[in-house]
Amino acid sequence: MLEPVITPLGIAVVHYRTPEVALDCLERLEAAAPSAQVVVVDTAPEPAFQARLADRFPAARFLAAPNHSYSRSVNLGVAALDTERVVLMNADVLVEPDTFRKLESVLSSSGGAAVVAPLALTAAGQPQAMGLPYAWQYRRLRRARERAEAQQATPGQPAAASLAVPWLAGYLQLMPRSVWVEVGGYDESFRFFNEDIDFCLRARAAGFDCRLVDAPVIHLGGTSTPTHPAFHVEGRRGGMLLTRRHHGPALRAAHTAFLWGEALLGRLLARSDAGRAAHEMMLELLRSGSWHESPFGATLDERRSSVRGSVEPPSAP
Repeated sequence: MLEPVITPLGIAVVHYRTPEVALDCLERLEAAAPSAQVVVVDTAPEPAFQARLADRFPAARFLAAPNHSYSRSVNLGVAALDTERVVLMNADVLVEPDTFRKLESVLSSSGGAAVVAPLALTAAGQPQAMGLPYAWQYRRLRRARERAEAQQATPGQPAAASLAVPWLAGYLQLMPRSVWVEVGGYDESFRFFNEDIDFCLRARAAGFDCRLVDAPVIHLGGTSTPTHPAFHVEGRRGGMLLTRRHHGPALRAAHTAFLWGEALLGRLLARSDAGRAAHEMMLELLRSGSWHESPFGATLDERRSSVRGSVEPPSAP
């Protein structure tokens, strides 16, 4: 049987222009963790949403923040919490009543030296696509669940199955504050994508497990992500930053060759203007050796039309 949640939770929810989804998210949080501290970090604050939040969830703290990066938003949210265990999450994640109970049971069984995250499902109930490595972890988790069910000696709710993984997607992560502080939080040089992988790699290097838990949540991923080519470029830039930081020369060389191939072929074969622009920007980065330069300006709403081009002004809400 799952043990009751004892340690108070602090939950940092990052929100960007999805008010209805965010309110649904908070409704679910209220049911799953009624005593939790909740901070909503809003990177496109609007008075109407803030008023609705204050009316419906008066205990939740509203924190307006510039839309610099998901990393900075998470860091600001966690810094505003004073609980022993912290949760960082997107506002498009819908938890179940037992989500945190399952996550905390696994965290407690690991002695607290871990980062844990739930299984993400789409609105249709299918495991969310996050690439082949994550798909493999889904299959491993399903087998772990089947083994746990087969070994259950008495009726009742079994402990949640879990497994150690190389990294956990950042739609929702739970950990002791001590782990967050020792690892150093999210790296804000990752403007969009890859910050969760970098954090987990650093956590594992510091001796902490990363565990994927059979505690399904719905993740409406992409509900607020624009299709501007800068986001594609930032994903590739962040991926190369990961390789340079965490892998050796051979893999760095292979990664660079892959990026050259993608940029050259993508520019020729792209089926949209946005796709062509993204690959042309990648070529600029490769030719100039400037992968450290983000395609964004001061915020994610300010995006360059090319690496050395002018910054487009923020779009209207």
